Amino acid sequence: MLSKRYSCIFADRSSGAVHRFTVAVRPVVAACLAVLALPIGYTVQNRWASHTEIEQLRLQNARLELENSSYRITASELTNSIAGLQDGLTELSSRLEVAALESPAFNKLPDSVRTATMAQSVPEIAPTDTFDLLGGLLGSVDQQLQTIRHGVALREALSDATPNIWPADGWLSASYGYREDPFTGERDYHPAIDISTRRGQPVYSTATGRVTEAGRNGDYGKLIQIAHGFGLVTRYGHLADYAVEVGDTVERGEVVGYVGSTGRATGSHVHYEVLVNGRTLNPLRLLPDTDAISAN
Repeated sequence: MLSKRYSCIFADRSSGAVHRFTVAVRPVVAACLAVLALPIGYTVQNRWASHTEIEQLRLQNARLELENSSYRITASELTNSIAGLQDGLTELSSRLEVAALESPAFNKLPDSVRTATMAQSVPEIAPTDTFDLLGGLLGSVDQQLQTIRHGVALREALSDATPNIWPADGWLSASYGYREDPFTGERDYHPAIDISTRRGQPVYSTATGRVTEAGRNGDYGKLIQIAHGFGLVTRYGHLADYAVEVGDTVERGEVVGYVGSTGRATGSHVHYEVLVNGRTLNPLRLLPDTDAISAN
C-alpha cells in the first residue's frame, strides 16, 4: 500500500488551466515520522539526562551521608580519647602532688639520682582542621602521655625508695662526719649517725627495698643492709637480732631488727648509714626536722 502514488489535480474554472501534483506515500510518511521523531527524541533524551543526573545526585548524597557518619564517629572517638588523656593528666598531676607531700626528702637527694626520674613535658601543639592531622596529633600526645606516665612511675618508685624516716626511737648520740673516736680518742670519720636507745627496741626500714645482707660484718656487728633501687642503700649496724632474712622485700616502717651493741660499740644504739651509688650521704639530709627522734 505504501508503494502507491497519489495525484492531486487543481483546475481553474475561469481559465480552464489544470495543475497536477503527484505524491508518493512512502516519502510523505517518512517525512512525517521524521518531524514527529524530533520532539519525541528530544523529550526522551532530556528525561534520560535528568534520570542520570538524579542518580548521580543520589550517589553523591549517599557518599556524603557516609562521610558525615564517619566524621561523627571519628569526632566522637577523638572526643573520648581527649577526655581520656585529660583524665590521665589529672591523675598524674594528683600522683605527683601526693608523692611530693609524702616524700619531701625527694628534693634533697643528689641531682644524679633525681634527674633520672624527671618526666618530659608535653610540647604545645597547634590544633588542625582535619581529622587525619587530629588523629596524628592525638597519637603524639598519647605517646607523650605514656612517657610522662613512665616518668611519674619512676618518681613514685624513687619516692618509695628514699630513706626519709628515723630508723628507731631514741636520741642522736653521734653525727655524720669527723669526730673523736670513742675507743682511741683520735680524729675519725664517721660515715653514719648513731641513735641511742634501749636494747631490744625495734629498728625500722627507712624505705621500701630488698634485704641484701643480714649477718655479722666486722665492726658493724650484726648488720642489716637494704637495697632500695636507684643506687640507694641503707645499713643498720650493732643489732641484737634480725627480723628479716636476705632476699626479703620490706616496706618503709617495717621492723627489720632490734637494737643491740654488737661489734665495735660502746653501748646500745643503731649505726644508721645511707649510701648513694656507693658513696655515703649524711642521713640527716633526708630526715624530717624534729626535736624528738621517733620512727613512728
